[in-house]
Amino acid sequence: MKWDRDGFDSAALVAAAVGFLAVSSAKAQESSQAPEYRIKAAFLYNFTLYTEWPATAFEKSDSPIVLAIAGEDPFGKELDAAVRGKTVRGRTIEIRRYDTAAEVVSCHLLYLSVAEAKHLAQILRKFPDTKPLTVAETEDFCRAGGVIRFFVDQNKVRFEVNTDAAVRSRLKISSKLLHLARIVRDED
Repeated sequence: MKWDRDGFDSAALVAAAVGFLAVSSAKAQESSQAPEYRIKAAFLYNFTLYTEWPATAFEKSDSPIVLAIAGEDPFGKELDAAVRGKTVRGRTIEIRRYDTAAEVVSCHLLYLSVAEAKHLAQILRKFPDTKPLTVAETEDFCRAGGVIRFFVDQNKVRFEVNTDAAVRSRLKISSKLLHLARIVRDED
């Protein structure tokens, strides 16, 4: 593998992204939501690969990356399958599911259902020091301060990133991931 100065394997990211985007075109046309959420689950895993959290976000050097789902879980078994047996920089990935975001104690990546995304400001106040990488699908999520929003464009799963929100959350997102995203800023 060839690692760049950010510590990421750029060839693997490009191959994964091309694969996801090619599959997403065909899969998004199917009537079931499962293929779309299989792709989104794979993206969530890749978001953990290409995001760097501050050291203070983890209790110990081998603490897991906690991926939390708040509210309705559209992924089902797809998310579990996407991360099963995988590690990110020596850390396992642990999935936790909550009925509401109010129940979330701590996490590194927080996926918010449509109902929970409406309460983003209150949710972020729960994390005074290190905020999680927030992900949702609601239209104005990034403009409201969320970090990543999924959307479907021409039958392909895409995502946008609010780089200002990422900086506020003390997250470093690889330029390779940002290259695949539509960038949104607070002033947009």
